[in-house]
Amino acid sequence: MPEDSTTPHAATDVIASYDRAHDWHSLNAMLNLYDKQGRIQFDKDIQAVREYVEKHVLPNTVRFNSTQDRLSRLIADGYYDESVFAQYDAEFLDRFYRNVDDCGFEFDTFLGAFKFHRSYALKTFDGKQYLENFPQRAAAVALALAAGDHAAAESYFEELISGRFQPATPTFLNLGKAQRGEAVSCFLVRIEDNMESISRGINAALQLSKRGGGVALLLSNLREAGAPIKRIKHQSSGVVPVMKLLEDSFSYANQLGARQGAGAVYLNAHHPDIMHFLDTKRENADEKIRIKSLALGVVIPDITFELAKRHEPMALFSPYDVERVMGRPFADVSISENYRNMVVNGSNFPIK
Repeated sequence: MPEDSTTPHAATDVIASYDRAHDWHSLNAMLNLYDKQGRIQFDKDIQAVREYVEKHVLPNTVRFNSTQDRLSRLIADGYYDESVFAQYDAEFLDRFYRNVDDCGFEFDTFLGAFKFHRSYALKTFDGKQYLENFPQRAAAVALALAAGDHAAAESYFEELISGRFQPATPTFLNLGKAQRGEAVSCFLVRIEDNMESISRGINAALQLSKRGGGVALLLSNLREAGAPIKRIKHQSSGVVPVMKLLEDSFSYANQLGARQGAGAVYLNAHHPDIMHFLDTKRENADEKIRIKSLALGVVIPDITFELAKRHEPMALFSPYDVERVMGRPFADVSISENYRNMVVNGSNFPIK
């Protein structure tokens, strides 16, 4: 990709000459300070947007002679997916992009402008120059979604640019790009109580994160810390080590540096490791068990709320024992329906 006459070095020289009154971060920070009349200084944030766009974005944006010049160069150099734009004739694309360029879009907040250009905007492979602005990103997404339908492409673009429709992050980030992840969002994965399933779960976290999806994994079927393995007591390490492996996987697999992997793990409230599970988020937790970036969720059956209302003790059930007695994984058993029998009859509770 030939560089525009305005190079990143020239932009750096301009930025270095700023005084704090014209620094976009300082202007944005003034939102936290009231003016002399005790009002929030929203005008400073708008000023921050303009400073950021005029002093950073525009000087570091590659310019093209025309729509056809831009699309042909971006496709030829491997930035845009040719199959998306090949669905439309040149006359329509010229008309479509005239509307894109004339839409008059401006960011309402500095954080919106900063986040878009940092994470979503298409950049040169060296990451130093921008190849599209927000309307052009919305246009590429609209063209991909419409799949050759002219009216649909125009309608999608209008909804996107007006803010009435915002696709999921992977969709907005990836559509139209040649080097991209998938236009997918969230996945649910269940891990069973064996090493093979744990390995598949970690692989799923890596592969789905690489392609841009957020992943939630159910850990309720994993036996608790200290549970027997092959009838040998006190062998299981429980759910926390698996959580650490998953957290590292999500941190490692990011979508071409655009966004970190997004992961969550869920555990049933009646799992014996539930307190260890929650303790991983404590600020003073040991670094060996502390979970920093992985989101936690608790599966809470109806019976749990009933017990809380009655101030009754809450029993915990080993997934190892549940599957051994009932013949099916812990996650497949309705705790609310079976709770009383499981508590009263111990290891001989019947199946419902």
